[in-house]
Amino acid sequence: MLSLVTAVRFDGRATSGRTVPCRLSCEADDGDEVEVVAKFSDGCDRKVTALAMEAIAAMLAADLDLPVPEPFLVLLEPEFVAGLPDAEVAARARRSSPVAFGSKHLPPGYTSWPLGKTIPKDAMAMAAEIFAFDALIVNEDRRTTNPNCLFSGASLAIYDHEMAFPATEGLIGWQPPWEIGSLASLKQTQRHLFSEQLRGKPVNFDRLAGAWLAVTDERLAVYRAALPDTWSAAAQHSDRALLYIAQVRDNIEAALQEVGRALS
Repeated sequence: MLSLVTAVRFDGRATSGRTVPCRLSCEADDGDEVEVVAKFSDGCDRKVTALAMEAIAAMLAADLDLPVPEPFLVLLEPEFVAGLPDAEVAARARRSSPVAFGSKHLPPGYTSWPLGKTIPKDAMAMAAEIFAFDALIVNEDRRTTNPNCLFSGASLAIYDHEMAFPATEGLIGWQPPWEIGSLASLKQTQRHLFSEQLRGKPVNFDRLAGAWLAVTDERLAVYRAALPDTWSAAAQHSDRALLYIAQVRDNIEAALQEVGRALS
């Protein structure tokens, strides 16, 4: 679900990313080595809340059978931080939570989604489900200028969900996505990476609806228990995000109908 691994080697910065994510080799409890792309809390606007939202979104995406790299908690021990060869990364690690969020490094062949790329025919159904997922978790950070999507042929991989589940209490004009008209803003050109290519196309969200309905309250409690105590400052935001996921589940048919209207 959200395994803990220990960082043992710094392999460099990732090629892109506003938060300066890093490639780390880590050791799992069984001694196996795992390569991850890790994000430190100090590099995120929402600090540990960003990491918690990343983790919750990744666990949900995995349960929905969406193409998210396996998520990890990454322990940054003081000795590892002290030995980091990159001064800026070391300073950021010292200011961060000792537990970072990591995504398993994908095998060679995956590359970032380029501007103007056509969705492969075999990936259209998955692209539609990714659009729906982003709409329902209120993730507005997958755009043509910032795709947060990798591909290898017709295989997709999505990442970077730290801005999902924003605080909506008191936000003027915000409506939950199961209300008619709530997702009308997604009709705006280029609002989402896939929106223009999906618009007007037939979409079927039956599989996604069934998967979301299977995310029980007990399963959401597992998500909550997986979050480390070192992210306790994010507790209120985490609880609110999990409650919201349950509310979407309980209104999933209406919510997905609204997603369909946003693509009509």
